[in-house]
Amino acid sequence: MQFPQKRKLICVMLASALFSSASFAADDDVKLSDIEVVGTTPLHGVGLPKDQVAANVQTATDEDIERVQALDISDFMNKTLGSVSLNQAQNNPFQPDLQFRGFTASPLVGNSQGLSVYVDGIRVNEPFGDVVNFELIPESAIASMNLIPGSNPLFGLNTLGGALSIKTKTGFTNPGHSLEAYTGSFGRDSGTIESGGSDGNLAYFVTGSITKEDGWRDYSPSRVEQFFTNLSYADEDTTLDFGITAVDSDLNGNGASPIELVAADREAVFTHPDNTQNKLRMFTLNGTHWLNDTTMLAANTYYRKSDRKSFNGDGGEFEVDGGGNFVDDDGDIRTSAGTINVADFADPRYDVEVDGDEVEGLGLNNRSKTEQDSWGFGVQTTSFKQLFGRDNQLTVGASFDRSIVDYSASSEIAYLTDSRGTDGTGINLLDAQVDGNIDTNTYSLFFTNTHSLTERLAMTVGARYNWIEVDISGTSEGGEQDLNESGNSHTFKRLNPSLGLTYKLTDDMTTYVSYNESNRAPSPSELTCADKGNPCALPNSFLADPPLDDVVAKTIETGLRGKNGPVNWNASVFYTELKDDLFFFSSTEDDPADPRLNVGIFDNISKTARTGLELGAFGEVNKLQWFANYSYVRATFEDDFSYARDVDGNATTFNVSKGDRLPGIPAHNVKVGLDYAFTQQFSAGLTASYHSSQYYRGDEANDDKKIAGYRVVNLHSRYKVNEHLQFFAKVDNLFDSQYNTFGLYGEPGEAGLEQYEDQHFVGTNAPRAGWVGFKLTM
Repeated sequence: MQFPQKRKLICVMLASALFSSASFAADDDVKLSDIEVVGTTPLHGVGLPKDQVAANVQTATDEDIERVQALDISDFMNKTLGSVSLNQAQNNPFQPDLQFRGFTASPLVGNSQGLSVYVDGIRVNEPFGDVVNFELIPESAIASMNLIPGSNPLFGLNTLGGALSIKTKTGFTNPGHSLEAYTGSFGRDSGTIESGGSDGNLAYFVTGSITKEDGWRDYSPSRVEQFFTNLSYADEDTTLDFGITAVDSDLNGNGASPIELVAADREAVFTHPDNTQNKLRMFTLNGTHWLNDTTMLAANTYYRKSDRKSFNGDGGEFEVDGGGNFVDDDGDIRTSAGTINVADFADPRYDVEVDGDEVEGLGLNNRSKTEQDSWGFGVQTTSFKQLFGRDNQLTVGASFDRSIVDYSASSEIAYLTDSRGTDGTGINLLDAQVDGNIDTNTYSLFFTNTHSLTERLAMTVGARYNWIEVDISGTSEGGEQDLNESGNSHTFKRLNPSLGLTYKLTDDMTTYVSYNESNRAPSPSELTCADKGNPCALPNSFLADPPLDDVVAKTIETGLRGKNGPVNWNASVFYTELKDDLFFFSSTEDDPADPRLNVGIFDNISKTARTGLELGAFGEVNKLQWFANYSYVRATFEDDFSYARDVDGNATTFNVSKGDRLPGIPAHNVKVGLDYAFTQQFSAGLTASYHSSQYYRGDEANDDKKIAGYRVVNLHSRYKVNEHLQFFAKVDNLFDSQYNTFGLYGEPGEAGLEQYEDQHFVGTNAPRAGWVGFKLTM
């Protein structure tokens, strides 16, 4: 088995990626198109040929994304990649929960995050909650992406089920200038500009886009403004890339709705607004340098400022005593106005009344503000010196990341309007007030070594040591509760190993097997919401921080991949076991009473598992490009435990048994895509997918009915008038299918919908929609 070991050959490969010129390969008898290199660490560096990577890595380029006309990277992955599905928990296209192999990357604080995401070697999971905001990754800046499966420790924290590694464009890789715009359904308008070029050793790239829409549901407008620029230097020995990313988003995703309300009016929302405003400013510097003919140094550093404001108008539960005073289990509710009485909310514009001991017509304005500053660096060396007379590639590196988070939250009593919106009263619940600070330091050392045992057999051994320190300070409950009663910081340490073997059965077929371990430290939002005696409401209220264990994932995978004529194919099976997985245990009305929704605690459970099968193929025949992917994921609880939730106003205990399925994860996913060039000017294609049924969140015991599976077909087409001008169009959900991608339990009556009794809430799909646009290139 041969490595691209010689410096000259490696330089040719790197140059082919940096410059669109055949002259770099002219002196070497190398078929560069036959060599697909996969970055084996976030820093990329040289990487490995794909046939020496012991995993089913899925890759894509900017051309693939443009051909499908996806809204963003999450939409593209959902339409094309195996083992990927989306849950529309927020019902906003910019805020999906992305599932891969039963693991989640989500913008929602409180979701158990099991995927890491990197852009140019920088981890973009947010410091607070490890969430992923996909709209903060400019699609027009993406040059390529790798979806690496399994618990690969080299990609650091949160890589329980996989890692998404994205490389951005430069003026070397994407020269030229373009203007693109489209318009269509839901009032969505979008415009994008790109410009890139090079002059000798210097290059620049810049892109910006604005996308706005009214949304297909009521009260759901959104706007996303993205900017990215890169300044590059490259010569035979050195590359440098300085990047700036700036994104502002204003998103309204009003969440799941009662299933009976959806049946009556699919565009209706339960409560509103549910507004999230994100603001990102990120500065990155990446570089590589050949120290000698066999050793490359790669390094990066960054500063990232990510601020988030949320405003959620929600339903609420309030109780009064015989005199009309608001009370809870501990007596009078503590508010900024002192003791309050139902008479204080007598306003002819609103319908506030008492039914028994419950107050109807009032809700909550839940506000939060998160300021996140993070910075750090990474460095690695890659050596190609032979070992025992055989090819060997050794990478050794280290990284440091620090984040400081300031978090504040409040809950204001509000009137519910006729449309289930909210108007504030100016009275805040003191027990819901939070002012917290989280200081996190992460130190990592890692290595990976790939050695050719024979001409056909290669072995990769690696490990990463993570040391995480989390220091939480501040108060909650209006200053009454110290967030760090012990005065200690949380420390998590672990060495995660990896081992892989690849064997070339023939020149066109490779088999592999691998074993990997990785871990996830509990996020600050989980650490401060783990006190059984004091449950909190997501994402607004945190209490003292009892200890939680970090989550440890162990994955074994084996598979085959190869090529038969024009067909590339792969088949793999995997098993991932999670020890001390984190689970949100909801509290009930009886234990204890709380006017806030989604009240509960995080706690470790012994074990969960994901078992799966992946089959895929793609190819090109004459004018036809095609792909097909099938995946099966069996996500299960692997121990017995009990939890409670409200059923028709009563606290009901449910028992989870070993083998019960995790909610929100379809077992079967099928993807098919076709693109046909009818002429040199006109091409058209489709993507079609099937996702099987799933359980509602809250039905971990698998006692209830499932959310039905669904099928969806999307069309896209493009007409090139000449080399400078083209028009394109797409239709999503061609057959106007109606389906649900997400479900949980709620109480419709909390927002004035007493006529609805079904506690099932769903995140439903958008109707058939179409867009048309043009692209002008120079």
